[in-house]
Amino acid sequence: MVTTRRNDSGADRRRRATDEATSSGRGNGDTGKRETRKGTRTKKEKRVTQELGKSNSSLFDRAYQTVSRWVGLAHWLLSEAYLICNLTFILLKQLFAVPGKKWIFMLLKLLIYATFLLPGFVQVGLFYYFSKRVSRSIVYGPNPRNRLDIYRPADTKNCQSPLPVVIFITGGAWIIGYKAWGSLLGKVLSQEDLLVVSLDYRNFPQGTIRDMLDDVDKGIEWVFGNIRKYGGDQSNVTLVGQSAGAHLASLSLIECATNMQSHKKVVWTPLKMRAFVGVSGAYDLVSLSTYLSERGLHVQLLNVIMSVNEKCGFEHVSPLFKVQNLTNDPDKCKEVVGLLPPVVLMHGKKDETVPFHQSVHFRDVLERAGVSVELKLYENETHTTPLIENPLRGSNDELSKEIINTIRQGETLQMRDHYRMVPETLIRLAEAVSPF
Repeated sequence: MVTTRRNDSGADRRRRATDEATSSGRGNGDTGKRETRKGTRTKKEKRVTQELGKSNSSLFDRAYQTVSRWVGLAHWLLSEAYLICNLTFILLKQLFAVPGKKWIFMLLKLLIYATFLLPGFVQVGLFYYFSKRVSRSIVYGPNPRNRLDIYRPADTKNCQSPLPVVIFITGGAWIIGYKAWGSLLGKVLSQEDLLVVSLDYRNFPQGTIRDMLDDVDKGIEWVFGNIRKYGGDQSNVTLVGQSAGAHLASLSLIECATNMQSHKKVVWTPLKMRAFVGVSGAYDLVSLSTYLSERGLHVQLLNVIMSVNEKCGFEHVSPLFKVQNLTNDPDKCKEVVGLLPPVVLMHGKKDETVPFHQSVHFRDVLERAGVSVELKLYENETHTTPLIENPLRGSNDELSKEIINTIRQGETLQMRDHYRMVPETLIRLAEAVSPF
C-alpha cells in the first residue's frame, strides 16, 4: 500500500509538471500574441501620427505660401503706386512750368478713353497679375525700373523648343511708358507659341534719353544672356518697338552697329537680332518736336528729355539723321548696314500723334543706305489701334500677324481665335475721344 501511494504520487507529480509546462507554454504564447498586437497598434498609431503631421505641415506650407504670395503682391502694388505717385508729382511740376496747358485737355481725353476701354483693361490686368504664364518684374540691371516681364505659352509641352522670342519696347511719349503696357500684346503673342519679353526703362523725370537707351541696351543684353533659362531661343529674337519705344529700339540698333564698326565696346550685337519691327515710330525728332508741341508736349519739355550732357540736339537723337549721316561715308555706311537686321515699319494713316510720314521718310533713308526695309501703311489705323483697340476686338490684329509673319517666314500663318474683350460700341466711343 505504501509503495503504491509512492508510485501514484510520482505519477501525479509528472502529470502536474506536464500540466504546468503546458500551461506555461500557453501563457507565454498568449503573452507573445498580446505583445505582437500591441506592437502592431503602436506602429499604426505612429504611422497615423506621421501622416497627420505631414498633412498638417503640408496645409501649413500651402497657407504660408498663399499668404506670402499675397503679401508680396500687396508690397509690390504699394511700391509701384508710391513710385507712380511720386513721379506724377514731379512730372506735373515740370508740365506746369512750361508754357501752354493743352496737355491738361489731352490728359482728360486720355482718362475718358481709358474709361470706355476699362472692361478690356480689367481682363488684361487680371491676366497680368494672376496668370501663371506671366513672370513679372525680373531684374535685368542695377538702375530703377530695370525690370522686365516674360509671357509664356499656356501649353509649352506641345510647342517647339526653344521658343522664338519677341522683345517689346513700350511707348509712352518717353514719360508714361511702362512694361505692363505690353501685357495685351504679350497675351496675344504668347498664345501663338512665342515667348514675349516686355522691357521697362526709366522714363522722364527719372531719366533722360541717354538713361533710357542705357536701360534698353542692358535689357536686350540680359535677354540674349538669360532667355534660354525660360525656354527661349536666343538665336531667334525679334525686336519690336511702338511709338517712343520704336524710337528707342531703332536708335539703340543703329548706335550699337555704329559702335561695332568703330570697334567700340558693345553689350550686344545687332547681328543676333532676326528683325526689327517699328510700329507708329518717331524717327525724326527735328520735325516731330514742333508737331508734338502743338499737341501738348511742349518743345521746352522735349528739349529736357532729349538732352545729352545738358545739351539738346534733336538731330543727334533721331534715328533718321543717324542713318542719313552715315551715307556721307559710303565705306562706313556699308559696314554698319551689314550689321543691321531687316526692318519692318508699320504705321496707320490716321495716326494723329506721330504722323505716318515719319515712317515713310525713315524708309526712304534706310533704302538709300542699303538696309533691307519694308513699309506697311494702314488706311484706318490710328496711333494705338494696332496695339490696343484691335486686340481688344479679337480681330483685325495686323500687328500680331506681322510679327508672326516676320518670325515664321515661309510658314503658313494660321492664328488662333481670340475672344472679344470690349463691345464694339465702347471701342468706337473710345476711338472718338482718343487723344492719339
